[in-house]
Amino acid sequence: MTKLQLNQNVLRPSQTWLWPIVVLIVALLVLWTKPWQTKTTQTVSVTAEGKAEAVPSIAKITASIQSTNPNLDRARAENQTKVDAIVTKLKSIGTEEKDIKTQNISANPTYEIPMMYPAPPRPNTNAFTTSLEITVRDLKNADAVLSALTANGTTNIYGPQLTVDDSKLESAKSQARQNAVENAKTKAKELAQASGRSVGKVVSIKEQGDYAYPVPMMAAGSVDLIQKESQIQPGQNDVTINLQVDFELK
Repeated sequence: MTKLQLNQNVLRPSQTWLWPIVVLIVALLVLWTKPWQTKTTQTVSVTAEGKAEAVPSIAKITASIQSTNPNLDRARAENQTKVDAIVTKLKSIGTEEKDIKTQNISANPTYEIPMMYPAPPRPNTNAFTTSLEITVRDLKNADAVLSALTANGTTNIYGPQLTVDDSKLESAKSQARQNAVENAKTKAKELAQASGRSVGKVVSIKEQGDYAYPVPMMAAGSVDLIQKESQIQPGQNDVTINLQVDFELK
């Protein structure tokens, strides 16, 4: 036997035990990649709206008190006297201090327009104005608040703006979400049945927005409010929730 033949015979045993190692490596690679293989789930996606009613229970009223005087400092002092009287009256009928907020203070000169042109306007007096925002947490007291404002020197009244308190608003949102989910299920079942399929479990839910609109109301003029009792009707707000829901399609 030649030297070359001897070398070939020596190599054959090592090649024999090498193959099991190769097979083991391939098997491990298959096991490693298998968990990453995902099965595609077919879904049906729908958008649905849910609504719930919420009765406003809070009113916000803005009142402006104006004083005029040729002397600006006297106009300010007169204005402060009026504001103090209004705040005292509001507190006497149960309005808490935290619900009376100074919203704006302004001082502006007023001008007299001459009859003869082209004479320029000339300063006539000074106007000092304070605006208050009053929060009424019990609508039964709204009329008393308006009367207190008009009877104590208020120049202008804006509102009331009716809103829902936070606890009632969250409760209405929760009900609107439940209604939206039920509407989504109904819509998804209709689409699935139309294609000969059925609906499975919910895969994902996305909330697209919620809306609760305040109800603004313009108060009548001061004379009307004194002559007749104000009738404030809270009505109701619609709270709307929009959802996008994905269902498994069977």
